[in-house]
Amino acid sequence: MYKKGVALEIQFSPERLNDGAGDPYWIDLTAEEAAALLETLQTKLAARESTSAPLVVALDTPPDAPAAQTPAAEAAKAAAEDTAFKQWVCVICGWVYDEAAGAPDDGLAPGTRWADVPEDWRCPLCDVGKEDFALVEF
Repeated sequence: MYKKGVALEIQFSPERLNDGAGDPYWIDLTAEEAAALLETLQTKLAARESTSAPLVVALDTPPDAPAAQTPAAEAAKAAAEDTAFKQWVCVICGWVYDEAAGAPDDGLAPGTRWADVPEDWRCPLCDVGKEDFALVEF
């Protein structure tokens, strides 16, 4: 879902969001984290041959792998994730499309899944297309 011109994606855990700032994409870095990020970017950019896909950098180390689950528990978890309503955020203005609520003012009934939203649908706040939305977990 990357748009032409996207050069860098910085990944971080949701717990790092600075919710009080009013901007859902702002996080605070320590001086050590900023220095490590700079070093990582310099190393990856120096070794990079093309810019056809974004450069992805993760700030947080992934959590330890969860304990092995039984196949039945894994199947139940996957089924619950498939049926749960999801939210999609506009990466331009921050407007959130909630599948459970839909967007009745824009012709999307409550319960309309993102996959069922027409490809020509536009963000009600900033008028960008579906390609500028990203799945989020709150």
